[in-house]
Amino acid sequence: MNIDTQSVDQAVTAMAEVLADYLHPEEVRLLKSQWQRYSTVSVKMMQQCVLDATRRYPELQAYKSDIRKGFWATLQADSQQTVESGSHNDHNSHNETVKAPVPVSELVLAFYTVIEALRSQLSETESRNLFLTMHQTVSQERTFKGHSLNISQFLEGNRPSVPDNEHLLNNLMQLAYVCLCDVAGPVEADEMMFRAAEKAKQNYPKTLVEKLF
Repeated sequence: MNIDTQSVDQAVTAMAEVLADYLHPEEVRLLKSQWQRYSTVSVKMMQQCVLDATRRYPELQAYKSDIRKGFWATLQADSQQTVESGSHNDHNSHNETVKAPVPVSELVLAFYTVIEALRSQLSETESRNLFLTMHQTVSQERTFKGHSLNISQFLEGNRPSVPDNEHLLNNLMQLAYVCLCDVAGPVEADEMMFRAAEKAKQNYPKTLVEKLF
């Protein structure tokens, strides 16, 4: 999804359309007003919007997955219209949204959530040691040859591009665990991994998160 072409107002309007199926118009208006304070459109912004909605209106918890998918589908459609000057018919086959995978899969988003949850449990020094070691190892591992992986971007609070591949993401998670053992020790590493996994399971299906481990 080319979210760089979208304004916050476009994104917020698209997401409000999805919530209109679940909430009273005034409730949607309040959320929309809150979200318009964001400065840029991003994956992190979208995730925070889902969290804002489900925290404010707990009855939405049961529909969290559907709302998240709806946000992505609507943003994707809106972005595609921006790029193609409002054309509704001239779509490339890989941009079709009917029963098609979202541009950033839930598996990748779950991976980001786990890694960020690990980072939040570490001191600045520990975090730097973890990600720099991972970055160096990834650049040398044959498993990741042919993939552009800049793991050190996690240190800056960014989300580096990672392959939407269960096997490779699983390998990255195993590498994170090994490096975490060196940084914090095996016992603490196990506990941190458990907490990070539980954090991810709050937002993504349990079976999906478990594919990473």
